[in-house]
Amino acid sequence: MKEKIDAFVAEFKQEALLDAIRIKLSPSMALELTQSKVGGLFYLPKTTEIPTNSKGEQLMFLTQINCEELPENTIYPKKGIMQFWIFGGNYDMGNDYNNPCSDENKRVIYYPMIEEHYGSEELAAIYKPQRDEDGELITPICIDKPLSMSFQLEKQWRTTSDYRFQDAFIEKWNEYFPEKQTQNLWELDEDLAELVYEMLDITENTQIGGYGYFTQTDPRIYETLSEYTEILFQLDSCDDDNGCEIMWGDCGVGNFFATKEQLKKLDFTNCLYNWDCC
Repeated sequence: MKEKIDAFVAEFKQEALLDAIRIKLSPSMALELTQSKVGGLFYLPKTTEIPTNSKGEQLMFLTQINCEELPENTIYPKKGIMQFWIFGGNYDMGNDYNNPCSDENKRVIYYPMIEEHYGSEELAAIYKPQRDEDGELITPICIDKPLSMSFQLEKQWRTTSDYRFQDAFIEKWNEYFPEKQTQNLWELDEDLAELVYEMLDITENTQIGGYGYFTQTDPRIYETLSEYTEILFQLDSCDDDNGCEIMWGDCGVGNFFATKEQLKKLDFTNCLYNWDCC
């Protein structure tokens, strides 16, 4: 039985592969304003302003990707900078549960080229992200401890929490094991389900592209959101010995998704943002 399961998993992993750019984070205080990073100070052209919500409250800089630092890929544009902003004034951290595509308290901005921009001292003077009523900035990152990024392009199979996983898994499993028909991975015997899950699980989930990772439910399971197939950026919680500290609630994950049309036009107005935790 184990040999047949090994063969099943090996075949499943080769089906419907997507390009994914795995991101490794490392603490680094010596980062240029235009480099890829999580936290710290950021690229801001002098022709623009720090994004705000409708109340005029500044959003919080989460991360930016300098496209020229990426390996050759079919996901991102070749040049420019992609930025991700969320709200730090309450524990929703930009999440709008009724309208997860709302740009009220989150923003994804693409700058197609690097222009004259503010310096570090100027940014420090004007960057004042909204805090809560107690003066605390609610954030999954340490904003004053920037993390550098290194990238690796790979192929990724359907992850177990992605909304496309169950249907594909059930169809293939029932063909492979007609004597053990199921309608859900977790309807299998507990030990068997755990074994298959561990063989298909991916443990590091900070990435661009590929399939989504969630600690709760993939919001794209709903038909109105199912077209948001492209992962613009996914940031997983971590707390490692190297000093990388990221925590979405109780060890969760944050994701930004776009439609194919948004990615084609490089306009990410009202893209899908979600974060969840255990």
